[in-house]
Amino acid sequence: MKPDNSLKKSRRGGITSRRLMFVVLIVAILAAGSSSYSQGMAAEKTVTVMTRNVDEGTDLDFILAAAAAGTFDDLLAAVAQTYEEVVASNIPERAAALAREIRDVQPDLVGLQEVSIWRTGPFLDPKPARKVAFDPLKSLLEELESLGLHYAPVAIITEFDFELPSALGIDIRRTDRDVLLVRTDSGVAVSDVQARNFDTKLPFDSPLLGQLEVPSGWISADVRIRGKQFRFVTTHLDNLSPLVRLGQAFELSQGSTNTELPVVLLGDFNSDAESSDPDQNGAYQLLRAAGLLDAWIEVHPGVQGFTWPLHDEDPFTPFSTPNQRIDLALFRGLDQVLSAELIGNELSDLTPSGLWPSDHAGVVVRLRLK
Repeated sequence: MKPDNSLKKSRRGGITSRRLMFVVLIVAILAAGSSSYSQGMAAEKTVTVMTRNVDEGTDLDFILAAAAAGTFDDLLAAVAQTYEEVVASNIPERAAALAREIRDVQPDLVGLQEVSIWRTGPFLDPKPARKVAFDPLKSLLEELESLGLHYAPVAIITEFDFELPSALGIDIRRTDRDVLLVRTDSGVAVSDVQARNFDTKLPFDSPLLGQLEVPSGWISADVRIRGKQFRFVTTHLDNLSPLVRLGQAFELSQGSTNTELPVVLLGDFNSDAESSDPDQNGAYQLLRAAGLLDAWIEVHPGVQGFTWPLHDEDPFTPFSTPNQRIDLALFRGLDQVLSAELIGNELSDLTPSGLWPSDHAGVVVRLRLK
């Protein structure tokens, strides 16, 4: 009687099937692991950048009007009104709101505008006023530290620094600054840091104050992060003269952004990307013609991401309807824009006393590095 081999064949078939299933399973696991690894590597080759006009609390209109066509008494009253606006804008409380924004988005680099120090001094004292009343950078850094965040300024550019007497019986000094903040625990390394004023300045002729030049500026740094390198530039262009703005944009196109490195350029351009008026968008169009792409358009084509004004430049007119997109993130030579979002522009973002963190919305962009 011949032995029955059907059971052996069945067992061999079962073993073979199980081995095949095992191999398929291993391949699937390895493929999934490889996919996760690739996604992880892609995530590692990204950078998050943020631009934020912190809002000094006034538009200086009272002072500008009095200096252009007023008397000395008008100027004293205008300086007092301006300072009262700054006090009411509650810079420390708004700095806390800005710190929470940074906590929520964790940017690697932050460009800040209107980071103005306000100081007071004795009335008509020829010495510069030194008593600090408000320092938004100091307030912001203290709030960031209290939240356990690690950011440090790597460059500060001083722009218009003036001091005037006031009807309050004291001198008021305002020093406008732009700042580049870097997250110190995200592996960001910066080199060749430069902070300069534009050669193109705003001329201002006042019967009371004489002939003045109002500077604006930019900060650049070559950044290495996660094995990739690019140039980061933050700026604040003039807000009064389209011709001055155009000249400053030209300087950017020929200077700090004129590099073989990939470039990220962001800031408050005071040039409306949604406008068709050359006076309103000339600086923006010049930079686009220089080969810079607009991160907002890349992610939100056809969507008007207005950033200003959230309120009318002072705390006594607390609400307005944004109608310009002047806070921008431009780039060249990077692989892809993964996201571009507005922050600080929702009613839920108001401070405990009902103030906007700034009269501008902030812009946060996440980019994939080549």
